Amino acid sequence: MLKNITRPQFIRISRQRCRVMFFLLFITLFTGCTEIRNFYETGASLRDVNIFCDNMHYISQVSADATVGDALETVGIQIGSQDIVTPALPMAIPADGEIRVVRVKTEDIVSEQTAPFQSQTVRNESLPNGETRIIQQGQNGTRQIVTRYTYEDGIQTGKAVVSLITVKEPVPEILMRGAKAEYAPIKINGRLIYISDGSAWMMEGSTENRTPLVSTGDLDGRVLDLSSDGQWLLFSRTGRSTEVNGLWMLDLSDWNAEPISLRVSNVLHFASWLPGNTRRFVYSTVEPSEQAPGWKALNDLRMQFVSDTGMLMSQEEILEADDSGTYSWWGTEFSLDEDARRLLFATPENVGIIDRLSADKQTLIRFTPYEKTRSDWAWIPGFCWNADDSGFYFTFHGKTDGNVQTYDPTDYHIAYFDLNTGEFRTVIQNTGLFSYPAMSPLFSNGKSYLSWLQTELPQQVESERYRIMISDPDGENAHIVYPAQGSSGYITPQHLTWAPASSEESAWIAFLTDGNIWLVNPFAGVSNQITSDGTITKFIWE
Repeated sequence: MLKNITRPQFIRISRQRCRVMFFLLFITLFTGCTEIRNFYETGASLRDVNIFCDNMHYISQVSADATVGDALETVGIQIGSQDIVTPALPMAIPADGEIRVVRVKTEDIVSEQTAPFQSQTVRNESLPNGETRIIQQGQNGTRQIVTRYTYEDGIQTGKAVVSLITVKEPVPEILMRGAKAEYAPIKINGRLIYISDGSAWMMEGSTENRTPLVSTGDLDGRVLDLSSDGQWLLFSRTGRSTEVNGLWMLDLSDWNAEPISLRVSNVLHFASWLPGNTRRFVYSTVEPSEQAPGWKALNDLRMQFVSDTGMLMSQEEILEADDSGTYSWWGTEFSLDEDARRLLFATPENVGIIDRLSADKQTLIRFTPYEKTRSDWAWIPGFCWNADDSGFYFTFHGKTDGNVQTYDPTDYHIAYFDLNTGEFRTVIQNTGLFSYPAMSPLFSNGKSYLSWLQTELPQQVESERYRIMISDPDGENAHIVYPAQGSSGYITPQHLTWAPASSEESAWIAFLTDGNIWLVNPFAGVSNQITSDGTITKFIWE
């Protein structure tokens, strides 16, 4: 090709090539000098770092401002989420130039453990004193345990249980121990159901006929109610975990029936079957609290309808939760009338009535709350329907207009409110703080009677010394029925229960003394102790 180029052209091309070559040589020399300079500058600040990991020793060269993480990255060491790096990854290289990595691994081992059963003893007055029988064989349960083992560089350094699940609940052994007492049997109407030592029993026909109903030993006595047809028992059992308790039901028509959970929890103040053969019940709930008294009442009112297997068929909210009022945390008491259309309610500061169908709530009486408890309880006035549900009785202190405050310990009375006229009047004066009025059935002779507790010491209304009194519905002809006039003794504050009798001859008032049930006929003046368990906490007679 060059033979075709003239001399001047060749000279120009040669000059251009020289310029390009000179430029490339200059760039190369400049870059080389820069790299050499950078090498010496960098080399001057590099330092050796000793890294110990996985039983290996690594040496990394990093700059003075490098972090621990940078040093590990230069030698390709990956760090797991549980590994321990000393110093931590974001820290500067330590003065001694040492970094240590401990590999941490965990392993979960699942195992099973036997959950031993417990033994419970139930006193039975139908067996001779001292005789013992096994009424339920105990069975061990099973627990699943997850244990987490921790290893550091292959050496076990830790062991902890991270999960404990009960796979099979243990079945308690239940022993029945005889405690027969020489009490003359008494014929009774209806069914008297009571809780003794956490188990439910029933008397029927006679006080000597006693049948165990629920022998689990965990009934808390908060709820106990019998359906109007006598078939279903509603009761509460101690809750598990964060629950205060739970509602259960039992079919009394089937002696082989087992208790059925209703999957309703935290019911302390009220739960009751509605009349009829449908399994509908109303209840009010609380929410557990770490503060005394262990709950905060919601003051709601709900209704559920369940199948004979406990399956929820329908539910309804009658009243929403309500935290208004000075002592709303304690709760509200309710009482159904005979046809279950209306409910009385009582709080520490008012009494009123609720229409269940319309959910209309009407406060009828207001009064200043009793504020002398200075404790973890609040005073709720005792109250009850009269014999035909046309009015109700209630305890109050001070003035019923709610405007006058009183701490006079004798200033507690029972009043009657007439729902037809809207008028109320005081019928019994100076009863004491815990008078708990209770109305008798309407007897076949057309009469009914009011019973209540009368304090023995008006100046010490919280001293728990009361007598049982009875009078006509208007408060006339009041007199003591227990203990008899001139006799010593007293009973503690409690709700009195009238037997479901049709005549005065078969009438009884039932109450508790020292954990046993006593009966007194208020017309004959006869009283009898009918149990010797010493552990009875709750009973109903329906």
